[in-house]
Parts: sequence; structure tokens; C-alpha cells
Amino acid sequence: MAKNEGFVYVKEPGPVPKFNDCFELRSMDMPEVKEGMVLGKVLMTSSAPHLWAFLKLPGNDVGAEAVGLKRTTLGEVVPSEVIAEVVESRSPKFKVGDKVSSFFPLQRYVAWHGKPEAGSFAPVKLLPGQAPEAALSMGSMLTAQIVVSNHPCGWVEEPWSLGGCFGFVFKLLRRKAQKTVLVTSAAGSVGITACQLYKNRGCKVIGVTSTKAKADRVKELGIDHVIAYKEEDMDTRLGEVAPEGIDVFFDNVGSLQLDTGSKHMKVGGKIVQVGAASEIPNYATGEITGWKQYIRLASRELQVGGFLLTNHFKEIPVAALKILLAQKRGKLKTMETVVHGGLDKFAECADSTFDGRGFGKSVLVLDQ
Repeated sequence: MAKNEGFVYVKEPGPVPKFNDCFELRSMDMPEVKEGMVLGKVLMTSSAPHLWAFLKLPGNDVGAEAVGLKRTTLGEVVPSEVIAEVVESRSPKFKVGDKVSSFFPLQRYVAWHGKPEAGSFAPVKLLPGQAPEAALSMGSMLTAQIVVSNHPCGWVEEPWSLGGCFGFVFKLLRRKAQKTVLVTSAAGSVGITACQLYKNRGCKVIGVTSTKAKADRVKELGIDHVIAYKEEDMDTRLGEVAPEGIDVFFDNVGSLQLDTGSKHMKVGGKIVQVGAASEIPNYATGEITGWKQYIRLASRELQVGGFLLTNHFKEIPVAALKILLAQKRGKLKTMETVVHGGLDKFAECADSTFDGRGFGKSVLVLDQ
């Protein structure tokens, strides 16, 4: 008989969050599969910042409830991005053997309704021939694609100007006025995608990551400059590689890197914040470092905006199609750090995401 187990949130994190300190792998009952429901066995999973960002913590108000996201409270199984294979189906929408990707509780067996509620992350079937590891990067790619294409603080060209004769004229003009884009956490899954998308649009792209070894890997994607903030002074290097200033700042980190990048913005430049990875250790205390260079908002007439994928369900189908076309043309690559083992190995994967060891999407392929 199959056995189920899952990671339960058992203790609030301290100033340096570690997975094994806060979560415990426990035996669990098998999910009940009622009429219209599906049972899946998790094949692989990945860690993402939301794992820490949406824990129920004192002083940690990230706006989760305002957009319909449920906080993980003590005693609950933490959610994660997973690939699961259907092992039992009582729904006409899925058959045994189908592989799906979705956000599910992090446990070996999961159950879901064939007809999910509107606005939820409905399980998506993998396309024939689609690599499951790469499918786990889809959420990150969707985030980057929608920001770069649709967000007023993320795009480098007006969306209406891309078609017809206007689009042709605009592309000619753009060659004379190349845009400079800064992307933090450039070796993360969202950052890797954003760097490539901006480069595909003819931009000068500057990435920021932790070490020169990781910077070299990011540069292999054709990125113009990559700054290793742990080994180089980010402020000095930005002055050297972008003396003209930055047009668009795609920020995944916040805090000091947000401050440093803000000092190099052009007048009329745009900042879009997609994440604040550097603040994650502060969530437990609520003592967020914050943005000290906001004083440049007025003097540089900056436009600033934020982005959360769950507010953009309607844009996902078109964004997904653009991603698949770009991949088919060889214009967009994913990168994954893959670990094999039991579910207990997830702790190692989760911690590597936040201490700089990982590159791209951190994926755990479970022993079957």
C-alpha cells in the first residue's frame, strides 16, 4: 500500500531561516479521492521564495491575503511547485499517466478537483515531449514574460508600437537609442529569463549575481555585463559598465541592491520590483531594511511599480505561447540545478535557493 508524507510548518523561522529548523517531514494519510477528483504522485518539486514569504509570521505583511493567497500557518503543509503523475482519476479531464504541473501541498501524494475554482492555479498538463524539469521553470518564465511585455514599468517599448508600419519604424529608431536594463538575481530562474527577453529586444543588459563563477554562466546567455556583488563593488561597476544610466531596472532582490541600482537610473527611468529576496531573513522580525534611495523618485522623475503573477491570470495564455515560441526558436533557455533523492532532500534544495549555492531553478527529482 502506498504511503504518504509531507513537510509541515512547525516552527517560526529565526533571523537566518533554515528549512530543517522550521519544517518537519511527517507521515500523512492518503488523500481521499471523491467523484470529480484526481490523485497524483509527485515526481519532482522545486523551491521558490513564496515558501518563506507567505508563512504566517508576526509583522510579515506582504499583502498575500489582499490578492487571495492563503498564508501557511503552523501545522499546515507548505505549498510548492511540483510535477505530478496521475495515478487515479475520477474526473473526465485527466487520465492515469497524465503529467501535470501546479502549486500543491508539498507531500508525496496530492488530490485535486478536475474543475478548480476560478482564479486558482489549475494543474496544467505537460505538452508531449516537454521536459518536466524545464516545466517547473514555467512560473518564473511567465513572471518575466508578462513584466517585460505588459508591465508599464517593465517594458522597453510601447506595446502598440510593435505591429505594422509603426512597428517597423520604431525598430529602426530603436537601433539608434538602445535601452540599458539592469536585472538583479540574474542567476535565478526569473532573472535568467528576464535577461534573455530584454536581450532579445536589443537592449544592453546588465545582470547582478553573487559570484564571478555564476556571473560567467549568466554571460554564456549573451548578457552584456554581469556583476558579482560579493566579489565586486556593485556601485563602482555600474558606473563603469553603464555610464549612460539605466532605463529599466528589473529588481528581484530589494534592499541594498535596489538602493545601488536606483542611484544609476536615468531621468524618466523605470523600476519594477518583482521580488525582495534579500529581505526574506527579516520576515520573521518584521524589521524590513527598505528602500533608502526613494529620494531619487522626484529628482529623476522615476516610475516605480510592482508585480505579482497571481494578479495576471488572464495574461498567462498569451505569455505561455510567446515563451514556447521563443524556446522553439532557440531564443529562450531555462537552467536548472537538479538534485535526486527522497522528499527529505527538499531541505537541501530549499536552503540552497537562499544561500547562493543554486543556479536557475532548484529542482528535486524524487526517487520512485
